[in-house]
Amino acid sequence: MSRNEDRHMKLNVKWFSLTALIVGTVPLCILFIWCAANGFGIELVRIFESVHPSGGLSIFQNMEEAFVSRIPGILIDTAYAAADFFILGLAFSSLYNLLIDRFEKSP
Repeated sequence: MSRNEDRHMKLNVKWFSLTALIVGTVPLCILFIWCAANGFGIELVRIFESVHPSGGLSIFQNMEEAFVSRIPGILIDTAYAAADFFILGLAFSSLYNLLIDRFEKSP
């Protein structure tokens, strides 16, 4: 086995983080819109909003109001989800690359 065959592939941190952002944020954005429209998944949204402050613009707190009043909550929650998944992707890919480097240097 040659030296090149023994090497593991490292992750591109930027692209992995962007992919994690997209893959994680799109389903949550759909859930936020769906919840704002008909109340589906309200408990999950309530848990999400209990961790992320929305300054009175939350979907959960404005369920009795018109749909238009829940749009800022959808946007704020989606922004929080995007930030969370980007940071998660960044942390995972950086840790993966660090561990791959450490294990490749071992005899």
